[in-house]
Amino acid sequence: MSILSALAHVQAMESMRAVPLTEFRHRRLSGRPLVIVPLAMAGEAGAPLAAMVGSAKRNGTLLVVAQPRNRDQRFAFAAGLGRIVVDYIDSFRQNRRGEGERSRYTDAPQILVPNPGGVKALADLGRMCRFRSTSGPHAVPEVVPEFGMWLTFLVDRAEQAGTSLLLPVTGMLAEHWATGQSTLEDQNLASLMAWIAPPAGLSVEQAMAEAENPDVCPPAGPATSPEFDNRDLEPAIRRFDTARALGDPRALATAESDLRELIAGQVQPTWRMVWEAISLLRSVREAPQTARRFERDCVAFTRYSDDRDAGGLPQRKRDTAIGAARRLSRLERALAEFESEMAFDDRFVRADRRSAGEAFAGTVVETEPGRTVTTATNRRVPRPRVTVRTEDPVRLAADTRLISPSMPAGHKAMIVSALPDGDATLVMVEVTGGMGRSLVPKPGTVPVLGQSIDYLPDPGWRPAPQFPASDHTPWTHSAGPDGPDIDSAVPEDAAAEEWGNDD
Repeated sequence: MSILSALAHVQAMESMRAVPLTEFRHRRLSGRPLVIVPLAMAGEAGAPLAAMVGSAKRNGTLLVVAQPRNRDQRFAFAAGLGRIVVDYIDSFRQNRRGEGERSRYTDAPQILVPNPGGVKALADLGRMCRFRSTSGPHAVPEVVPEFGMWLTFLVDRAEQAGTSLLLPVTGMLAEHWATGQSTLEDQNLASLMAWIAPPAGLSVEQAMAEAENPDVCPPAGPATSPEFDNRDLEPAIRRFDTARALGDPRALATAESDLRELIAGQVQPTWRMVWEAISLLRSVREAPQTARRFERDCVAFTRYSDDRDAGGLPQRKRDTAIGAARRLSRLERALAEFESEMAFDDRFVRADRRSAGEAFAGTVVETEPGRTVTTATNRRVPRPRVTVRTEDPVRLAADTRLISPSMPAGHKAMIVSALPDGDATLVMVEVTGGMGRSLVPKPGTVPVLGQSIDYLPDPGWRPAPQFPASDHTPWTHSAGPDGPDIDSAVPEDAAAEEWGNDD
């Protein structure tokens, strides 16, 4: 956490009100997002209890698993939720732009969940569903594996910084507002909303007290409150099991209705709060480069959709060693690009990076606008140099490539040196791009004497790492010549299971 971020949290704690961290919203909000509020039994990993799903506040559909330990009911629940989600996704697979391999869908789905736990619940559900067989002794409806594969794609995409396909609402709120509580507490939607927009007539302290009361604000999931499980849920499930064992249709219908009403009381407060948070986030202006990042989401959505239609390879159960390295590199690059784009668009974020020495701003005190150099191909090119005096801490090394929101698009530069000047620093910068094709730079493309200017690192300059081919996995990451690769692809028996229908 940087100095300015820490200061914002302290200010929020002193004023007992959330403080904006950013000037813009850096995530896209779809005009028609699909909200999913998943619920699972506390202590029952991989046992979904319920989900409320819908693309509008007033048309949410509640799906309930009356007995989460029952395999047939779990997959009936997955099939019901899967039909809703797959139909929503298919509604975006209508309009394409461009031709041939460059064509893509013009829009993409967006699924919102209350918190990171909701993303984890969808990941677990995706793993549970995507390898299931639609024929044989443990057949499931055809939509189940399709649903699982789409969830796996969305969860994988959610790991990439800057994406907007699958997002936790608490993450978007905490990205824009600082509160006086810990990062862990910011994952509680009710507590976070208490700091940002407490209910009318309540102070932040009163709203937080209600947020911490599971009877007033049930947990946003995916796990239910243990007190609720012991006091209400377990007896209700027991009544359902007893009625089913007795074969009494009337008692069974009553028990199922009671259970559904009980769970609805747990889910609906979070459902309403998610839509309130969405309205709150819509009031924040979208950052300029958010649309460009969403273009990349549309490309990823198109590629995966086309690959599915063409019967592409199944999703791996786990990455290979080299595949994991490639994935990590891709995620690191995406994070660097997203952080840079946020700072480029947003002066609040840029100030935060300046306080950490990862960017700087100052005044141009010296210029060499006519400087040229001869390249290795014996061609003369302009390479003006300017010296910026800054009072920011500068922790960027020489040769760091730079971009500037203060200059026209395409402006690129490189640090030549950074020398102390009393309490300030003199940073000599060489302009390397964005000046046009002639030997004389275009007017306005080179900083002038006395100009105020901001610089931050260019994330695109780093060379892509080179990885060995998949069939050249280092011996340290394989099982050796006498055994299979430890990171094998999906095994043939991935869908095999020994399921009971015990309650």
